[in-house]
Amino acid sequence: MLRFFSRSLIQARRFSHLVGHKRFYKHYSPLRQAISSKRLQSSLASTTAVETPSTNVDLTGLSPIRRYDEITKNGPVRADVGQRDVVTKLDDLWYHLREYQPKPYREQGKSRTWGRWFGYRNQEHDLVEVDKNVPKSLYIYGNVGTGKTMVMDLFFDTLAITRKRRVHFHAFMLDVHQRIHRIKTQYPALADPLAPIADDLVKESYVLCFDEFQVTDIADAMILRNLFEELFRRGVVLVTTSNRHPTELYKNGIQRASFIPCIDLLMNRCEVLCLDSGTDYRKVERAQSHVFFHPLNQDTKGKINEITKVLTHNKKMTPMDLHFLSRTLTIPEQANGVAKVKFSDVCAKPLSAADYLEIVKNFHTVIMTDIPRMTMKHRAEARRFITFIDAMYESHVTLVASAENDILNIFNADEGKEEMQDQMRAMMDSLDVGDISSPLFSGQEEAFAFQRALSRLIQMQSTEWVNDDLKKLEYGL
Repeated sequence: MLRFFSRSLIQARRFSHLVGHKRFYKHYSPLRQAISSKRLQSSLASTTAVETPSTNVDLTGLSPIRRYDEITKNGPVRADVGQRDVVTKLDDLWYHLREYQPKPYREQGKSRTWGRWFGYRNQEHDLVEVDKNVPKSLYIYGNVGTGKTMVMDLFFDTLAITRKRRVHFHAFMLDVHQRIHRIKTQYPALADPLAPIADDLVKESYVLCFDEFQVTDIADAMILRNLFEELFRRGVVLVTTSNRHPTELYKNGIQRASFIPCIDLLMNRCEVLCLDSGTDYRKVERAQSHVFFHPLNQDTKGKINEITKVLTHNKKMTPMDLHFLSRTLTIPEQANGVAKVKFSDVCAKPLSAADYLEIVKNFHTVIMTDIPRMTMKHRAEARRFITFIDAMYESHVTLVASAENDILNIFNADEGKEEMQDQMRAMMDSLDVGDISSPLFSGQEEAFAFQRALSRLIQMQSTEWVNDDLKKLEYGL
């Protein structure tokens, strides 16, 4: 664990001067985008009423507000005043975007092309104003499970333009890192890779919808300010969801002062909307599947084995190597689109989001066994577990799991704090660092993120979520 935090501190120091240095960017592959209808279906499931009417609603050609009214009147979603207020704002933006296309971007002063990219930066460049005709972006924040993703998907799926992109924010940043690495490898002398990246992004999509905007990584924090400046200059419109208000992003993070201009930019360019009805719709009572088993005993092991046989259609499970980004990740057991792994295989080893994204890209179901009870002493493992859950949730992967404790008690953010803080102080003394107020050291970030993961785990146990083979099982499915 000390190695984990030492690496973060060292990264922070190195990133304080040069954002684009090629040594600090890894190869990543972006998360595949879910098929629109499937993504919307999973979003609707998180706000489904206890009893779901069987009425089929034709939503073709509707604007976001009309679509929302239809699915709350005749479809599977409960009407929520807070959601409708946000959808009304999304509806206004939807109509503005029907007539909008960004103007070709031209930088003042010298040509933007190679001069600035290879080190020249015109002072007038920083004074270039954004076209006043660009519709204002929307930043939607609130507690977990309140329907933020659902309302954003209503907007995205009804928006009749081709240059649009909906992506989990974590996957978007992995994509940006990959682009930076590719450009820095091809043009080692390039001083500012974010300008050409912004050019490419706006050519692909001038409406970007980000789900789960969060900043916990020092590398992302150092990139975002300049990247968003470049995107906004080119007329990009953002619609993003987050569990935090913009002023709470990266709170107490390492070198947060360098991130403050990004917050100011978001506050200036976005209308900030709060969606917080006080209800976590993912936890609303609904038919549950038997896919999460505890404790770790022979009975649980037998249930997992029986489910495995059904999911694999009794095929023999064999190892499989996933080759990506000049790396190899071995799945110890797999068959028929089902991966079976132990918690220690995927969360106790130094894997990253790129590994988890590759897993969900190749398997529709993950069986994870032997999940231990985690405390702050296991925060590195907990963080990887949360990242894996996020990847599975975004790709609508079915999770079957066995754990030491029930789902509500697999992580305790209060236990182990004193031991963790002692380790942190020893490490920071050796690194000559004096401030431990950051969530990196207090565990606040993990506790917050695990609440979101818990909400998602509860939804992922619902009958609506799991695949058809599980629905046919005799365990009350």
